Amino acid sequence: MAATALVIENNPKQGIGRAGDWLTEVGLDLETLRPHAGDLIPRTVGGYDSLIALGGGRGVEWSEELGALMETAVADGTPLFAICSSARQLGENLGGELEDTKVAEARMLGKRDAAGRDPVFGPAPLTIDVVAWRRQELVRLPEDATLLAASPHGSQDVFRIGDHAWASQSHFELDPDQLAELGGFEPDALDKAASVDTHIVETWKPIIQRFGRLVTGRRKPLDLIDG
Repeated sequence: MAATALVIENNPKQGIGRAGDWLTEVGLDLETLRPHAGDLIPRTVGGYDSLIALGGGRGVEWSEELGALMETAVADGTPLFAICSSARQLGENLGGELEDTKVAEARMLGKRDAAGRDPVFGPAPLTIDVVAWRRQELVRLPEDATLLAASPHGSQDVFRIGDHAWASQSHFELDPDQLAELGGFEPDALDKAASVDTHIVETWKPIIQRFGRLVTGRRKPLDLIDG
């Protein structure tokens, strides 16, 4: 039986995008829950092998349930990848600190030393292109977090919690057309994002596929089953 990932889509404009194809290529089956369309968020990850929490969850009515689900995944060692607002919520719930900001731009991150020992980000290039689009930012990570990549300005974009939970405050899964649908980008920012999109794909596809291979090679029954 194939390994599975439970995907939480908080906003129809912030789906899993091309990252979904990258993951299925390495044998991960995806099942998407859409709380914005009425799907209920479970209390635990249940029988899934991993959890992927997408952006668009800022201020939504199910944010408490989403936060609890991610915390449960961290606690039971289920591989987790959180993106954008889900990354920030995960960090804040576990003791990090948020500040208001306003950013819509392509930016380049630099790997930190700890990333060299990380199974997902270790082989990645020293510089990593992303698209930042947010109104809040984690400015202090939880005590048990490991910073993996940050911008020259110090934004703590990519981090890991414990051994099996990864998070990116920025986007890589959306192509230029999907970024344009989000709104909030100036034309020159969209042009810059489009100009580095090849680099984003070349860098992030292997990263996400390493996460997928970690899941497919690490089947683990869970004791907690939703009632």
